[in-house]
Amino acid sequence: MKLPFLRSEPPKPKFTDELLLAVDIGTEVLKTMMFRCSEMGVHILRSSRIFQQQHAMKSGVIQSLDTVIENCKLGFNEVTSEIDQKDYPQKVVMGIAGELIHGVSIVVNYDREERAAKEVDYREQSEIFDQVKENIFESGRNELASKYAMDPDDIEVLHLTITGAEIGGMPVDSLTGFTGKQVRLHFYASFGPKTYLDALRKVADSLNLQITGIVSQPFAVARAFSGSTDKNFSGIFVDIGGGTTDVALVQNGNVLDTQIFAFGGRVFTKRIAKDMNLDYRHAEARKIKYSDGELDEKIADKVKKSLNKDIPVWVEGLKIALEGMEDIEQYPSYMYLCGGGAMLPDLRSALMEYPWTQKLDFMRFPKILVVTPDKLDMVFDKHQQLKDSMDITPAGLARFTWDKIRYPDRHLVV
Repeated sequence: MKLPFLRSEPPKPKFTDELLLAVDIGTEVLKTMMFRCSEMGVHILRSSRIFQQQHAMKSGVIQSLDTVIENCKLGFNEVTSEIDQKDYPQKVVMGIAGELIHGVSIVVNYDREERAAKEVDYREQSEIFDQVKENIFESGRNELASKYAMDPDDIEVLHLTITGAEIGGMPVDSLTGFTGKQVRLHFYASFGPKTYLDALRKVADSLNLQITGIVSQPFAVARAFSGSTDKNFSGIFVDIGGGTTDVALVQNGNVLDTQIFAFGGRVFTKRIAKDMNLDYRHAEARKIKYSDGELDEKIADKVKKSLNKDIPVWVEGLKIALEGMEDIEQYPSYMYLCGGGAMLPDLRSALMEYPWTQKLDFMRFPKILVVTPDKLDMVFDKHQQLKDSMDITPAGLARFTWDKIRYPDRHLVV
């Protein structure tokens, strides 16, 4: 863990023409995306989807490292097939999920009573950040260790991001140049088991890539959505992958909490395979065709009956995940779905039929929306590589990289 040196001037963004990679190692599909960052935003150049073998992953966690490495190499080769080797990407941002990934929003109040009339300069802002972050690191590790009966030394900080700041009760992008007594800082801190991170480092090493960030996937998705950092924005993001469902709750532009539970599209595929006497791959293909409306009516009815055996259980899992979020006075009235599971019409219907206002403290029944790539902020897809909601997570990881370059002093862990 490296702490930044105190500086008298803010660091300047360093945009280059280098190619970068985003890798989302999903349980069912491994997504690789090559992109470039500029002052304008993220420019998506090439993308790849590699369907993983059943034994490769379990609930978002790598089970067969060798298999995942081979799949990552396939993805790397696909996105770099049309460029010279000398131009290959050297850096990668990787997403991480799984039930032991812990993310939490932390609000810190800081008193400037002795300097209230003096403008905050960049050095003072750095001092304020340094005074609070060590406490966040320590308390977050201890909390996760206690929750899962782990040793704090086996837990690492993934990233610590400043998501909002106020001085004298006024929201500001930066404290510098403002006067006031009370400073209020909003942080999002993410933690995970060292073994998870070591596996991702081995994947990156196998590709001769330098990791620029290992990012909590629900956080990356929530921050990438257009308008989600605005002070008047609130919403619930639900990323339905193959092995996990990742949930992030945003309130007033800040990610308040994230939850990940081990229930995803793989459960639905296994049910179709069992009920229709299919092998797993054929069942997965049938599920996708069902989502796309490409099955004849009789077969579609059978798939629908199979799905409806497990979808109610998934919805209850989402409700439990939302209940587990701390310090939520009232839930936002919008749910934004992404991931492969978001394309299942029955899943969306079940969410619209569930009695949310009776089960949780919603002011009104939530509106259910599917996130499409055109809803991402500062993400440009000139080459039309982003196909559907399955591409939201890797694009969100790329967007996190842009944000880290554009605002280096907001990301306190390298």
